[in-house]
Amino acid sequence: MASGKIANTSIRNYTDLELVKIVTVEVHKHHPDTVKAAERELSKRSVSKMQMASLVKAAAQQNIAVQEIQSYVTNSGVRFVNFTIDFVVFILLILAGTFILDAVFSTSNNELLLSIGYGMVFILFLVYYGVSEYFFQKTLGKYFTKTKVVNLDGSKPGALAILILTLCRLIPFDRLSFLLFKKGFHDKLSHTQVIKD
Repeated sequence: MASGKIANTSIRNYTDLELVKIVTVEVHKHHPDTVKAAERELSKRSVSKMQMASLVKAAAQQNIAVQEIQSYVTNSGVRFVNFTIDFVVFILLILAGTFILDAVFSTSNNELLLSIGYGMVFILFLVYYGVSEYFFQKTLGKYFTKTKVVNLDGSKPGALAILILTLCRLIPFDRLSFLLFKKGFHDKLSHTQVIKD
């Protein structure tokens, strides 16, 4: 069971809808004692039959929406194609940036050139992934595979989620994590996923 036991004191802080989810569509995720505590809390709140019916319907609709989103989640093969296209585009951007730097800076200070080069690569990385996914929810790789990045509920990710997503791509072996798990490190840590567009 995913959620384990929830203390009776904390169950009081749950909304009516959250309690209804525990006793209906998410019952399999919770410890039996948690389900009983949620049932007791709902009965204490004197939720009318009409309200209960409305809450059950809302819980079921949210559950169906999540399942539909999950059915659109892309597989590792598509993610690999995205990575390959994005990698090639990123290398081309670095080459273009190098030519521009070479034309602008004429110095024999190799350490300065190296520092500027690393800075340029990092900025290009943030711009290519961060800006394109923040505004369009996709990079060129995702454009060609007709996929996009979304939050776990299917909504458009905010700036913080995109920043975390982008920076997590710098984790060593992040790309290999998609071969081992359905969701890689940068998806798990940013609470995002890639779905068919």
